[in-house]
Parts: sequence; C-alpha cells; structure tokens
Amino acid sequence: MLTLIRHMAKNPLIGGIIIALLVAAFALWGVTDVIRGGGTSAIIVGTERVSAQDLQRTFNRQLRQMQMDNPRLTREEADAAGFGDQIVQQMTLQAALAAKAGELGLSISDQAVFESIRTIPAFQNPFTGRFDQATFVEVLQQSGYTGASIDRQFERDMARGLRQGQFVDAIIDAVDAPLLFVQNRQAWRNERRALRALLIPPRLAGDVGDPDDEMLEAFIESNAGVFERPEQRRFTLIRFAPELFERDVQVSEEDIEDLYAFRLSQGDLAEPAVRSYEQWAAPDQDSAEAAARMLTEGQAVASVREAHGLAERVNFTDLQQSQVPDRAIAAAVFEMDAGDIRAVDSRLGWRVVRVTQAVDPAPPSLDDMREELRSQLAVDLAEEAQFEAMGAFEDARRSGLDLDEAAEAAGVPVERFDYLTANAFTVDGAPAASLLEEGGDAIMQLIFSLTPGLDSELEIYGEGKYLVARVDSIETARLPSVDEVREDAEAFWRLRTVDERLQVIVDDAMERIQAGDSLEAVAAVIGDGVSVEIATLGREESAGPFNRNLVSQAFNAPRAAPFPARAGDQRTRAIVIVDEIIAPRPATPGAELRQSMQEELENDLAMVLQNALLEAYTVRTDPRLIDQALGRIDPNL
Repeated sequence: MLTLIRHMAKNPLIGGIIIALLVAAFALWGVTDVIRGGGTSAIIVGTERVSAQDLQRTFNRQLRQMQMDNPRLTREEADAAGFGDQIVQQMTLQAALAAKAGELGLSISDQAVFESIRTIPAFQNPFTGRFDQATFVEVLQQSGYTGASIDRQFERDMARGLRQGQFVDAIIDAVDAPLLFVQNRQAWRNERRALRALLIPPRLAGDVGDPDDEMLEAFIESNAGVFERPEQRRFTLIRFAPELFERDVQVSEEDIEDLYAFRLSQGDLAEPAVRSYEQWAAPDQDSAEAAARMLTEGQAVASVREAHGLAERVNFTDLQQSQVPDRAIAAAVFEMDAGDIRAVDSRLGWRVVRVTQAVDPAPPSLDDMREELRSQLAVDLAEEAQFEAMGAFEDARRSGLDLDEAAEAAGVPVERFDYLTANAFTVDGAPAASLLEEGGDAIMQLIFSLTPGLDSELEIYGEGKYLVARVDSIETARLPSVDEVREDAEAFWRLRTVDERLQVIVDDAMERIQAGDSLEAVAAVIGDGVSVEIATLGREESAGPFNRNLVSQAFNAPRAAPFPARAGDQRTRAIVIVDEIIAPRPATPGAELRQSMQEELENDLAMVLQNALLEAYTVRTDPRLIDQALGRIDPNL
C-alpha cells in the first residue's frame, strides 16, 4: 500500500499505470474498481463501497498477469502466498483515498482523463509516438481487462486515480528535506576511520595433516547441509512447440499473396490514417449547408458565423478514425482531403467541418512484405502441424500405446534425460542446456511433482508450448560416501581445521589486548608471520587486508574497542581497533543526496498518510463475500 501512495505522489496514477502495464501487471499499483453504492459490499470504508464483484475482477485480472510469467501458478497457490490479502488491502486503501477525495470535492474532467491516457507510452504506436486505439485495447487485454467496453473500464479507473492523486499530491509535494538533515546524512556518509589490525595468517595453524576415512565420514555427517546430494530424477519428455515444426512446413506464393491482400484490406500494412479538423456547431441543416458553401467559396469565417449563427470553432488534431468522438463526423472527415468543407448531421446536431490536415500513409509493396508474410505463414502452419501432432499423439495414447509408441505414431521426437536435480543440473554441476531455456523452470516443477512411472497429461510449459512427461526413476536425497566426495571433503576439512586452530590464537590475543597489551606487543608474543597494518578508509572503501566486511564492522564499532574480523580473502584472521573517527569537512550537499533524502521523507509521509486514512474511517468487511470473491469458498454455499 505504501508503494501505491508513492506512485500516486510522483504522478497521479500515470507513472503507476505505465509500470504496472509493462512490468508488474498492476501488482504494485492495484488499480481497482471501487464504486459508490449499489451491490453487495465486501469492503466498506466510510461512504465508499467495494463490491464482491469488483474484488473478484481485480483479483482475477492481476492473477492472470502473474500466470503469464508462471503458467503453473494456481489461484490457490497465489492466495496461500498472501496475494488475495494484498488485493484486499490495496482496495481498502483505494476506498479510503476515494472517500477523502470525495469529502474534499475533488473532480477530474473527461478531457483531462483523455489527455492523460494519450500520454501513456504503453498506449502509443511505437512508430508514430501517437496514441493508438488498437494498441490501447490490446494492452488492456494483456493486462487482464475482460468483458465489453474495457476501454471505458480503464477510463473510469484512470479518472478515479487522477482524482485521488490530486489529494495525495497536495500533501506529499509539500515535503521539503531540511538542509540540516541532508548535511547530517552527508557527514555520516563521508566520515572516515583510522584503523589498526593485527593480522593472523592461515600458516600459523601449522600442518594439519591428512584426515582418515573415519574422520571424513564423521565430518560429512556433521556438515550434512553442505554435502547432501539432492533428489535427482531420470525422465522422458515429449515436447510440442511451433519451432519444432517450422522446418518442415512449406509456404506457397499463393498463400503469401492471399495474406497480403487480406492484411491490405484490413488496413494492417500501413500506419493508421489521421485527420486534423475544425468544426462549428450550426443551428439547423440549412444554416450548416449554406455556411459550408460560403466557406468553400472562400468567404471569411467571421462573416459566415455571423450570417448563419455558427458557434465558436473547435479544433481537433491528429486523430485516428476510432478516436473521433462522433461516428458521423468520423466517417465524413476520413472521406475528405485537406481543405475540404462539409455540413455533417452529427449525433449532437448539424456541424460544419473543415479538414485542415489529412495523412493517408501508403502501404508497403508485396515485394517489401514477402519475407515477413512468409515467416508469419510459416508460424501459422507450424502451429497447425503442432496441434495435428498433438491430436495424433493423444489418439495413440487413448488407443493403448505407451509414451514412446505414441510419440512414434505422431512423428515427434522422444527426449531422455539422465539424473538431474530440480534446477536442471547434474550433481556434478553440469547443466541440461535445453532445460535452462524459457519454460525450463515449468518443466522441472512438473518433473518433480510426478509419480514415477505415470505419464503426465498434456501440460503448458511456455507460450504455445506443450509437453508430456514421465519420471522413469528417482534417486532420493542422501549423504554421499567418502569416496564420492573425498577431494572436496578433505579440502573443506583442512579449511575448517585451520580456522579452528586460528580461533584459539585469536581468543588468546583478544584476552591480552583487552587486558591492556598493544597490538604490536601481542604480535611480538605470537611470533613470526603476525603483522600489524594500518589504514584510513571511508565507509565504501577497502584496501589490501581491509576488505569490505571488515570495514563495515569497523564503522559499527566504538573507538578503541578491539573486535575480531576476517581479513583479505576471509581466511586470514584479524583483531581490529578504531584509533580515530574522522569527521568530514563541511561542504554543500549535492543534488543526488538531496533527492535521496527527499524520497526517504516522502516515503515516511506516505506511510503516515496511509495509517491516518485507515484510522479516519470505519472499515467494515464481509469475510464471507471476500472469501467468495477470492475463490476460497463456493459462492453457492
């Protein structure tokens, strides 16, 4: 919910919608259909009501978006992960925002909504950079909008968000990070520390020797999390994907010509025609027709308006036919060329219309389109061949043939994979390359859910791709024998043994230093190989044995208090003392730091606003309706 308010603060709904449409499928923004009154309410916040139908539609829309990335995700799994509760929280906050906006009398005009929608890049034609109605509808469908008039649904959502955004903006835009805060943050970032470190290298552990088999076996058991071999499965796959059939399809010239003619007739081969025009409302047909004749003859607009009682001129710029509000005017202006004038009987009465600019892009030739059309037809034919093969395969299985025999009858290859872990690797770390491509995760999830020896049903594993799988055998998770991991186990045992011996030296050194001995004195007692090094570093710096972890510990340690750390490659042990905390010189904070502090304060205010809104209104919920909307219980019960 905090993200929701932050997005509204930055740009009233627009920024959130762009991100939601292109990246997160409204998962962060949570555009909803909170409505006033009517219906059975699942959530009531003040005067605002959220119906069970609205809750269900929003949940379904966002779930469909999630399933595009994870086709095997079920409604139940998403809800169990908290997705349903998140939608309820989002819609509750939306209702609270709507209630407050209503109390303040905030409103948004239809023109503002229209202009805001036109500026959203996701709805614009990538070639012209202009709003495209077909793209608009397509993106909404991909984003989970369903049913009739999805454009009207989105417009209502947009208007509601813009209205609520006016309220949020007024509050969050007033935040200004105080200079003192920014200066303190800059001082914290630029602080430096003078460090001294007693370095105890691994060679001081001496020769640890070689472990025998009994020692290694005990070591493997005590470090089972490191050495355990995960479950592995050997399996068989039959895959059906369009690309597997493309190489066998033949595209005829006749088919290419037919497709070109069809796409040409649909206006699909060129950018949409656009018109810019101006219009004047006329009192009746006679006045409109007479005014059109006079304007065509070149008479001045002012005199024509006065003579025939025309209203003020209204201009429209760069509209496609579907964007013209009135169908009669749309039909007329797209029959006209630049400079043409006509009287039109529109839905709201007679209008005098003059086209000021007409753009009718020419379509590409058949020769220019041939390869693109051939590729499109090849994909279509491959998909047909794929589904024919799938049908033949299923018919063969229903007749009693096993997986291999059915694949042979359908003319599709059989893939066999030796033992693999759930991430599509062997236990030795070798990948199964074809299972690391798109859809591989879904395949491995299926493989590790099957009962050995039983064929799966046809399952989706990617866009337009299907498979049938069988697990042939399983090797359960187990600890390996010493011989299987001897080399790795011996190396790990040596590292652990060296570290344990060094820990004894570190503990003794810490006692001496805490008793008052200097680092140099302790180094002299330990003997050759131990050294003391110094460095002066900032928070994000490192140098030699002073690695990033050690420096991070130093900036959380008090002055003159020794602490143990791991230096260099982490194998060297160290005892470190902060000798001096060096404050930075005063300096004017940069723009980046100011912006960072500004965003942090806005986040804090957004959280306060969220809590205040939910405390300001009585929130009532109907758990039964919520459970029905989210599919948790049968709505007929």
